[in-house]
Amino acid sequence: MTLSGKLREGAAAVLTMGGDEELTPELVARVKAAAEEAESAESGVVLLLLGAGAGAGAGASTESGGPADAEDGAAEAGRAGGTESGERAGAAASDAPASASPVGTGPVGTGPVGTGPVGTGPVGTGIHLVNTWERALRRLETADRPTLALVTGECTGPALEALLTADHRIADDGARLRLAGGEDGAWPSTAVHRLAQQIGTARARRLLLRRPWLDAEEAAGLDLLDETVAGGREALERAAEVAEELSTVPGREWSIRRRLLFDATLSYEEALGAHLAACDRSLRRRALNGPS
Repeated sequence: MTLSGKLREGAAAVLTMGGDEELTPELVARVKAAAEEAESAESGVVLLLLGAGAGAGAGASTESGGPADAEDGAAEAGRAGGTESGERAGAAASDAPASASPVGTGPVGTGPVGTGPVGTGPVGTGIHLVNTWERALRRLETADRPTLALVTGECTGPALEALLTADHRIADDGARLRLAGGEDGAWPSTAVHRLAQQIGTARARRLLLRRPWLDAEEAAGLDLLDETVAGGREALERAAEVAEELSTVPGREWSIRRRLLFDATLSYEEALGAHLAACDRSLRRRALNGPS
């Protein structure tokens, strides 16, 4: 078995995403399917393969296509990932409303699809698609299993948004990151919120206003990546090592740790309640199982 196959086989869920993949009903369905697998898994990590060179983009759509196209693409993506998510994603995509078309740019109200650069924003009724995307991404972000992202090549648009939800982020030294947007500026996705929470408003402001391409070293310097590795195979090997390490943490324990991080940006009074609840769960578990 190849290293990539071994990494996929041990994962709780696998989600592949092209580095400049458009936001489509099929993509949302794939994220939902991965979230469902992560929520039901008792071991393994959620593996996000992002970018042009990570085997990502399987089933990606570059045109609006029809429900049948989305279903076929999603099923292929699931087979490539070694999980059942593709089949479920295809079924979900075929049920998506007709208004949930690929997201583009243009004046609001001119139609469901714009003509601007990939991943820039909803037009007309496309807001439904954006809403379902954000909810699916949040489910993936809050699942009990740890999330490991591996980035190769360019990563922007929805792929960058997915990257920002990952617990641990590895990239090869050829990776490049950028906020999505068109000539009228960056698309105001929740990536902006996550950036401000994770790296601070001052650094997030520069990325939002200027939208520079960041190489792997620059992205790591901004704490958008945890590790950069020279070479694609080496990055894959490192991802396998980290996946094995993260898999040893019980899912519920991982969920508690992540919740504390999420709540760290709340007021002290709000954070205290979450902290005490987490302590209570930990103490109850120790009383039942004994100290670790």
